[in-house]
Amino acid sequence: MRVAYVGLGIMGRGMVGNLIRAGHDVTVFNRTAERAAPFRAMGARVAASPAAAAAGAEVIGLCVTDGAAVAAVLQGEGGLLGALRPGQFVVDHSTISPADTVAFARQVADNGAAWCDAPVTGGDRGAREGTLTIMVGGEADAFARLEPYLQAMGRTIVHVGAVGQGQVVKLVNNFIGGVAMVGAAEGLLIGLSAGVPLDRIMAVCTAGSANSASLQLLADRLARADVLPGFSLSNRLKDMDLAMDAARRQGLALPLGALTAELFRERAGAGEGDLDQSVVARRYPGLFGDGGPART
Repeated sequence: MRVAYVGLGIMGRGMVGNLIRAGHDVTVFNRTAERAAPFRAMGARVAASPAAAAAGAEVIGLCVTDGAAVAAVLQGEGGLLGALRPGQFVVDHSTISPADTVAFARQVADNGAAWCDAPVTGGDRGAREGTLTIMVGGEADAFARLEPYLQAMGRTIVHVGAVGQGQVVKLVNNFIGGVAMVGAAEGLLIGLSAGVPLDRIMAVCTAGSANSASLQLLADRLARADVLPGFSLSNRLKDMDLAMDAARRQGLALPLGALTAELFRERAGAGEGDLDQSVVARRYPGLFGDGGPART
């Protein structure tokens, strides 16, 4: 397929690499132009604007930071809305508000194109290896047309419903993951403070009901004392806030979610937003640094 792709951050870089390797005809745009150079070497074209990237494309993929960034790609100088044509698909892999998604979809439809929200989960490793889980909101016929594009980047691809519902499911996923991350930190703290080595705790917990991706990620980060971002704390906080906003719009009260969001906000306020999400564990003295419970 002829693909335009906007956004070459941690996730977008891996996804675009897989699109190229799968044989798609790819044009890229990134606001920071030097990030596009490796893809030119792989055979992609590099465009000077989102609109230029979209010229002649069947699919226009986006993977940017937040709703404001999506709005800029659509509506800003050189934006997509002035370049869209009937028959094109805009596929947003960003994680943004479901309400904003529906509004953006209307704008795209007014220009003759179709919108699918297709946020992803699986982290930077999944993006590199093409094993992402992709949850898609949009019309069934659009989903069917887009499968060759999606299959280049993901292993589990689920059409979850109408436009906006891909974002809803992504927020469900990331809300649960955020709450589990804090629960994992507190649980591990109990065991480590009692002198049980981390590997012994994990041998039991990964074989039992406590097992989760969040637990495994946190334990790995603790063992290696690694805070370089795979999925940043600021992005986890953004997604927690989006989930809480979606809950409020539905009249739901989520006290555990509210507390979890504030714990991530606390670490972001300490200047750690650009580090890995696992640094939320730093609120527990010593767990992620010197002077705390033994980890080995």
